[in-house]
Amino acid sequence: MPQPTDSQVRIYELGPSASGPLLPDSEQKRNAGSLPGPLIVENELWFCRLRWIAIAILVAFGLLGLAPQTGRLLGLYSHAAWPFVTAAVLTLMNVAFIRHARLLARGRPTPRGAMVNLWAQIILDLAVLTVVVHFMGSLETYVPFVYLFHIVLACMFFSLPQSAAVTVLASLLYIGCVAAEETGLISQRGIYASSAVRVGIENNPAAVIFNVGSAVAIWTGAWVLVSRLSAMVRERDRKLAEANRRMIRTQKDKTSHMLRTTHELKAPFAAIHANAQLLTQGHCGEMPPKALVVLERITRRCTRLSDEIKEMLQLSNLKSDIERSQLSPANLDLSATLRECIDQLRELARMREVSIEERLEPAHTMIVPDHATMLFANLLSNAVLYSHAGGQVRVECLSKPGEGPKVTIEDDGIGIPADQLPKVFDEHYRAGEAVSHNRESTGLGLAIVRHVAQANAVRVRVETRHGAGTRFILQFQSGQPASCTETDVKEMFNGPLDDSR
Repeated sequence: MPQPTDSQVRIYELGPSASGPLLPDSEQKRNAGSLPGPLIVENELWFCRLRWIAIAILVAFGLLGLAPQTGRLLGLYSHAAWPFVTAAVLTLMNVAFIRHARLLARGRPTPRGAMVNLWAQIILDLAVLTVVVHFMGSLETYVPFVYLFHIVLACMFFSLPQSAAVTVLASLLYIGCVAAEETGLISQRGIYASSAVRVGIENNPAAVIFNVGSAVAIWTGAWVLVSRLSAMVRERDRKLAEANRRMIRTQKDKTSHMLRTTHELKAPFAAIHANAQLLTQGHCGEMPPKALVVLERITRRCTRLSDEIKEMLQLSNLKSDIERSQLSPANLDLSATLRECIDQLRELARMREVSIEERLEPAHTMIVPDHATMLFANLLSNAVLYSHAGGQVRVECLSKPGEGPKVTIEDDGIGIPADQLPKVFDEHYRAGEAVSHNRESTGLGLAIVRHVAQANAVRVRVETRHGAGTRFILQFQSGQPASCTETDVKEMFNGPLDDSR
């Protein structure tokens, strides 16, 4: 009996898996204690956003210097153009850092490559900050405490020796700046119109040593505290990551054992199915009616289990790194593959009183042939199985100039509830109405669709109305090789998919 329809069309798009590949043990040990490359790149871009704020402050300070009356009111010296020059230098640096970080993000950033950008940012920032400290006043202002920002950030993202090196570098730059001013190597600067503060400090050499020493002592104390806390957090993260790796390894072992067992069951079930059919067809003599009923149940059960074993093995191969590395994409006419899949489903459609209307035009793309068959077979069988008696499945294959082939598979069946749509491509997930409508499904069909789409850079769009049918739109790449990288997939897809039908 048809379900009440929901007039609102729900849309969902298939995207890549969120989890990246597990690094080999050797690479995990080499990168132990460091952040993953993508996370470092993300923080690099965050540093760049903070630098825009510093640039804006320098420009604002420079504009303030162009208003002498305001400067005198605040007791500030009417300075030259150094804030604008410094802001310009920081701007060029920022543009270069952002460009480099985005180039890293387009590929598969490693911690080593990303750290080069991060180190360059901190070293150049410290050098520019020393210039700012000199012009603002190295002894009479609080600007030297800005060094603390870089020390804290270094403690968060660098190892203990590396963050210590940043602290030492900041201390040496500041001490060098003050020493150069005191010895006359560079002229003394400052933002205050009155030099009384500076003169008062310089009249007592002990005050200079105290000011510089206290600043370095505060930086060192901050480094000790923050580096200790950061080390504790990193150690906890390392233990969690190690526990996660062990869990993944254990899960892989369990999955491997399960698949071996599944593969070994394939032949016995095929034998049981064949012998049951021999009995049913009377090759071993006439069977009583009650025995025929039991044999029919055995046949149906064997068929379902055989299909489930086949789908589990297909899904395992799609998820296997070894299998993916051996993919052989070919220039395939999708319309021919669709016709083959439709012909194989004709009998099932006839039994369920579902008609199939097709509009297939030649459409070529680079794809693994077996993957194309799995993709279409699962979507077409779902369309037939979840249609109502007397319903229709419409299949369309088109290829417009300048675009990749587009395949649409649409039915007038039960549709997918809005709250179930984000889960429909999960393995073994089945919505309640789907179970009621078709008890024979394994719940793996759309999980296979997801992995095939990701392996071949096929964009999948789902449009559905609960109780009124579902449309799957497959957008293939024009001349795109199937063996694309994870980054390519992320750029092509909008979101993730799962398996509920």
